[in-house]
Amino acid sequence: MSGAAIHVRGLSKRFGQRAVIDQLDLEFAAGQFTVVLGASGCGKSTLLRVIAGLEQADHGTVSIGGVDVTNTPPQNRGCAMVFQNYALYPHMSVRDNIGYALKLAGLDRAERERRIGEAAELLGLRDLLERKPAQLSGGQRQRVAIGRAIARRQRVLLFDEPLSNLDAKLRHDMRMELRRLHNEIGATTIFVTHDQVEAMTLADRVVLLNQGRVEQADTPIALYHRPRSTFVAGFVGTPPMNVLKASHDGEYATIEHGGRVRMAQRTHMPTPVMIGIRPEAIALDAADGIPASLDAVEDLGSHRVIYARIGAQRVLVIDRGRRVCCPGDTLRLGFPPDAICCFDAATGERMAHNAAQVSA
Repeated sequence: MSGAAIHVRGLSKRFGQRAVIDQLDLEFAAGQFTVVLGASGCGKSTLLRVIAGLEQADHGTVSIGGVDVTNTPPQNRGCAMVFQNYALYPHMSVRDNIGYALKLAGLDRAERERRIGEAAELLGLRDLLERKPAQLSGGQRQRVAIGRAIARRQRVLLFDEPLSNLDAKLRHDMRMELRRLHNEIGATTIFVTHDQVEAMTLADRVVLLNQGRVEQADTPIALYHRPRSTFVAGFVGTPPMNVLKASHDGEYATIEHGGRVRMAQRTHMPTPVMIGIRPEAIALDAADGIPASLDAVEDLGSHRVIYARIGAQRVLVIDRGRRVCCPGDTLRLGFPPDAICCFDAATGERMAHNAAQVSA
């Protein structure tokens, strides 16, 4: 199975007075695994349903494989969709659930059985084909729903938050299963989720939506290390990037109620600015670090999350060295030059010069 490229142009969708999708322009490369990420209500599921043909856009076009399908019925778009609630027929066996769409499409029994068998083999369902959905675990039901989609052999697979009803271990197992499955079948896959862990571990490319607009579309690593805005910095990462208020005088950015961050080169920047740094990049007890007061410590076994304050601003630090510290201690936080991002405080957008040195 080869995937089909998807192009969305000028797509807008309103529900009443609310614009759920606002002038979206997106490309989904053939055979790529794209995760559409965002908070509830940002428009990600609506985008998926418009691509599938289950919702009609108010404006814009959708093309799949170079063909404009904006007004094409869902069954003729070459898409298969997996829903959050599984949508299995309770009176049918696993075999019949996987094969029902194939039967409706008029495939002969031998071809149906062959495709059912292939899907069952890929998803580890061979021994469950005669069971009813009520006899299956949540993870098994989700695999049946996925099997039903891939048995149709469509060029596009659409997943609408399919793992949200599973517990943490099953979500982890299913993430690995979905990534392996994508590599084997080669379909263009669009996966909608609000869970950034799913986005980081599954995606070739992540599209982060914010109130119906694209905040950043990039690789997971780029979103993490090179966020284009304070919104991306705060949304991606557990815990998220620290974003601190600062002022700028051309050479130094001075953190509000804290130390100064010296830029690698003088540049004309607006004031105020925002300084961003990931919690794992901050060094504890740096000789020339910025003074911070320790508030609390969360011990997670493999590492600890330290909650500190620079003036009134909270700073999170990931500590893997098991440093002995107690609430009320004074820390000296070191900000490595290549780990600092600088954002325009007015727009929230990332600025060009990011390398810096820290002085107390």
